Amino acid sequence: MKDKASIIIVTYNSKRYLKSCIGSIMKQDYPLEIIVVDNHSTDGTVEFVKENFPSVKIIEAGENLGYGAGNNLGVKHADGEYIVILNPDTVVEKDWLKELIRPLKDGKVVTTSKIIIYGDSVINACGHINHFTGLTFARGLGEDPTTYQKPEHVSGFSGCCFALRRQDFINLGGFDENFFTYNEDSDLSWRMHLKGFSILFVPTSIVRHDYLLKVPSEKIYHLEKNRYMILRKYLSWKHFLLLFPSLMVAEILTFGYALKCGWRGIQYKLKAIKEGLTVKVKKVNGDRDNLFRSLNATIPVDQLTWNKLEEIVKIMANKIFELNFRVVR
Repeated sequence: MKDKASIIIVTYNSKRYLKSCIGSIMKQDYPLEIIVVDNHSTDGTVEFVKENFPSVKIIEAGENLGYGAGNNLGVKHADGEYIVILNPDTVVEKDWLKELIRPLKDGKVVTTSKIIIYGDSVINACGHINHFTGLTFARGLGEDPTTYQKPEHVSGFSGCCFALRRQDFINLGGFDENFFTYNEDSDLSWRMHLKGFSILFVPTSIVRHDYLLKVPSEKIYHLEKNRYMILRKYLSWKHFLLLFPSLMVAEILTFGYALKCGWRGIQYKLKAIKEGLTVKVKKVNGDRDNLFRSLNATIPVDQLTWNKLEEIVKIMANKIFELNFRVVR
């Protein structure tokens, strides 16, 4: 249906969030449908949605497909012109949807909302920082919500909330289902840049998200495995050689963080290396000039930084990143 938005919410034991999440969506002044894809929850999510929101289309996956595959399944059942991916642990503000959709009427554009941490007065993400080594960070994390007031093109969207035309999602191939959890949004952001899309942060589209930044040992495994897969999908051997200094610096940083998590952190990091460098991936072709123009050359110094020494190390790392990336660009 023209101008209609299909809002996809993938759930896994998310019942406690759905009353406020779906309720806030239903207050939007825009033609929409809500599709809940349930990844085999055991907390009564399906029954709750059917009983309390009969107009919501619910798809039972029958198993935990993961974030990417779950969203892909939801898109297959969507009939709106626009696709909006939204996390269940969110509440959307007035005109959130209208503001998010408006820029999509012009060209190859993807939009992402201003996401504020629920119950706190700080930013979760104003888009993502996608670094050329595959590292990903939330843009603006912890900053005052009154900052980032202008629409800006960013290197990545937040998987918590983004929108694009349904046909564009299909043409891009949707999410790579080899990514079970984490970095699916980074992978798709890289692919969008490679295919000539721009990613626009929309500050007037506001979402509140129940979020706390934590990177435990098991999360290191998923993040790092998927980071290696991204690099293998989009970079040639020539790029690997040219970027070798920066890739080694990224390894030092990630090994350093894994070490802080103890022996389990190192185990998961090594497991990620083994699997991320051996699992089969499909190379993606496109406009690499646009890709490299769109990625970030530096990483945030303040995120997951606990002391002055770590801050200095990241400042030095950024100097190497900038110099090395300038060569490739």
